Amino acid sequence: MMYWTLRFPKYFQDINLWSLNLNTVLLVFIASFVLLLFSFLINYGNRISKSKFLNYISLFSISGYAIPGVILALAFITFFSWFSDFLTLSFGFLSIKKIFIGSILGLVLAYFIRFYSLAFNGIKSNYLKINQSIDESSYLLGYTKLRTVRKIHLPYLKNSILLIGILIAIEIIKELPITLILRPFNFDTFATKAYSYASQDLLEAAALPSLFLIFWSSILIFFTSKYILSDK
Repeated sequence: MMYWTLRFPKYFQDINLWSLNLNTVLLVFIASFVLLLFSFLINYGNRISKSKFLNYISLFSISGYAIPGVILALAFITFFSWFSDFLTLSFGFLSIKKIFIGSILGLVLAYFIRFYSLAFNGIKSNYLKINQSIDESSYLLGYTKLRTVRKIHLPYLKNSILLIGILIAIEIIKELPITLILRPFNFDTFATKAYSYASQDLLEAAALPSLFLIFWSSILIFFTSKYILSDK
């Protein structure tokens, strides 16, 4: 890929690297933050409530990772198209298709369904290592639930949350079918740009966005490993 990139420098002018970087980082940041936040809150809710219903909902929601991206994207479009038509015909509401189809919100929601199991199971496996007696001891010492989370849970979970966030970020960076189908008009990431060129047999042009996919993934892994080693 480096050979093709250096051999055909004219493609540097055809690719808007600033826009591709901005789009990719924006999707990664928003989707990773939403996934980690909801996964942490749901795991904490399961921990303090012991609700079987909430546990069943959590187990059902993690099945999205088993669904291929193409099928998930098509099901996403079909459901929200039907739901929008139902609201319009039954209650006279305005169409909501543009809110969820061909929008950043729709992409983030589809990513949430697809990768929720990674975030949920990753946080859950580390949360189970914190004994319930630690929480009870903190309450006896006068800590509130919020302070227990802030002073005990988060410091213990910070490395695992960081690693899970990196894993989700890498998955989102290289995710193609969902991004290709649900993306807004004229919105490209490195994955969709590489696919666009490759589908036209322009392999030399696809080399540059492919290199940036590897670059961002390597940067994420490098800084995460360095942080964890220095923390230890």
